[in-house]
Amino acid sequence: MHNLNILNELPDAFLTISPRDLKKVFDKPTLIHLKGAKGPALFVSILLHGNEFSGLEIMQELLKKYKTTNGYKLPRDLWIFLGNVDAAELGLRALDGQVDFNRAWPGTPEPHTDTAKLIQKVMDTISKDALFASVDLHNNTGQNPHYGCISVVNEDNKYLCTLFNHIAMVFKSPKGVSTMAFDTLCPAITLECSTPGNKPAKEKAFGLLDDLMHMDHFPLKPVPRHDLQLVTNSATIKINSDVTLCFEDDVNSDSDIDLTVVKNFDHHNFTLLEKNEVFAYSKVANPLLVTSQDGTDITDEIIQNKNGNISLKKALMPAMITMDKSIVLQDCLCYLLEDY
Repeated sequence: MHNLNILNELPDAFLTISPRDLKKVFDKPTLIHLKGAKGPALFVSILLHGNEFSGLEIMQELLKKYKTTNGYKLPRDLWIFLGNVDAAELGLRALDGQVDFNRAWPGTPEPHTDTAKLIQKVMDTISKDALFASVDLHNNTGQNPHYGCISVVNEDNKYLCTLFNHIAMVFKSPKGVSTMAFDTLCPAITLECSTPGNKPAKEKAFGLLDDLMHMDHFPLKPVPRHDLQLVTNSATIKINSDVTLCFEDDVNSDSDIDLTVVKNFDHHNFTLLEKNEVFAYSKVANPLLVTSQDGTDITDEIIQNKNGNISLKKALMPAMITMDKSIVLQDCLCYLLEDY
């Protein structure tokens, strides 16, 4: 079972440490509470996926800003959760066979796993007092813009989205995601900070967090409609479990591979994929599984296979396409979006 470290001070090494070296200082998932000038506290989770290191770099820069000779002079109380330090040490999203740290929050369909029990301990600890907001920092592995994700559409969550970008995604699946767990507690957002290390995305996330550290309250005026485009995750495309996969530019791909995804498919992130536009080639009849937000199989409504050419039956906008085969197999090929 995962044990949880709970600290009330931050080791100085945190400010400069690399994700690969985190385990030298934090030997297990760690929850850190730092007192600030006011409450309620801001909660920030980082490295729920071990290879998504922008969150660590953003928090290092934020804390450097408030470092003093006697510790930290923070404008607001702060909770920081360092998630999958074991995967971070190896530069992996998750270890083989490991429960995904961002599928184990309250609402997960598997609440009895060790990871879910650890996450529940995090929630029990931080929710004893009010929270100002929750921000979960992530990266994409494919070519995506930076954008926010919310699961409840209200004015506070919409305002969080506008601090990051003019486009944001509304999602109801998968279950067990951090942001969903906070929706009854405080404003909550996932920040998808483009590819790991992407500088413009990190700067926008830093600005959002720094704003939250200073704010006394969320604006009372509604977010103007033209300030934010909301799209919703209407479906998820996964590879069927018995299907072998490669990408068109894989140099070592086997000729017996069942499904080949076209080169540069991730360039379609947040752009329309037209009806009949071929994005993969298949040697099997049903290589893909498409599910709606409630888990219903809608493959036949969405995907068509014309002599091995795989395309959509209607134009939709993909997001979070990754060209990392291991992540596709662990998670999904992409989400399909529609205007909210």
